Amino acid sequence: MMKKVELVAEDISCNHCKMTIEKGISNVDGVSSVTVDIDAKSVSIDLDDDGTSVDALIAEMDELGYPAKLVQSS
Repeated sequence: MMKKVELVAEDISCNHCKMTIEKGISNVDGVSSVTVDIDAKSVSIDLDDDGTSVDALIAEMDELGYPAKLVQSS
């Protein structure tokens, strides 16, 4: 079963930000897809339901230089 996580990161401002986040988050175990919306400053992440935590995703966003907050997880 897939799990979907929505994060918001106020520092997303350009295509470079988008590429950095998509590359970094897609390397996290259990992530099947990442979509960044520059205008909405949001990151949509699809996870294989194998225990990858939202905290791990937020920590990775911090490592990439884009502090993020959880909007929704389902």
